[in-house]
Amino acid sequence: MTLRSGIDISKVTSVCLLSLLFVFAGLASAHAQQPKEFDAEEALYKSLFTLPPEYPQARGYRKKWSRLTGFEFSGLHWNNYVVIYVNKGTDIYRDNYIEYLRIYQSEDDDEDEDEEEQEKYFKGYEVGTVFLKENYTVKNGIPHQPTSLTFMVKKPPGYAPSGGDWEYSQFAPNGELIMRGNNTNVEIYQSCAKCHENMLERDYVFSTFYTEQSR
Repeated sequence: MTLRSGIDISKVTSVCLLSLLFVFAGLASAHAQQPKEFDAEEALYKSLFTLPPEYPQARGYRKKWSRLTGFEFSGLHWNNYVVIYVNKGTDIYRDNYIEYLRIYQSEDDDEDEDEEEQEKYFKGYEVGTVFLKENYTVKNGIPHQPTSLTFMVKKPPGYAPSGGDWEYSQFAPNGELIMRGNNTNVEIYQSCAKCHENMLERDYVFSTFYTEQSR
């Protein structure tokens, strides 16, 4: 049908419908690109990360490894919430923390400056020990979205003598490599190893509290 002005109604209708389709398609695309709202309960029981092929031994870590923390806010790890797992050495992690409490947090500390320093009985980790850390951004004071997956791996003696022979690596949630290396790598040193040097007596591993949840 054509109006007196010469406008073809059918063509106008087609153009309008096509425009609406583009609008709806754009809205759907924008909605699809928005990150899924974080579900803490889902994250407790299902990994939101793609494991990188570089660490095949981590396959099934949620069920096979020991979970050392809940969602723990860490100012040392990019102000993220972190969840930490380890494949072995859970007893060392626990014992080192208890020893730390005994040495540094005892209420019975003698303030006599002349007293000899107490013996320390911290333990080192075995070659092949892997600490895996899930990192989540923070929104409104709670975990929000998965941001990276990091690994700390104990390598054979000689790998990094000045850094406890630890290898550090970081991956995007989709498994894409961000960085990997030891304390001799400038980026790794500034992002990871430099801070872990403060825990040299505990074999470079922080253990702020202990809540084993093996599955």
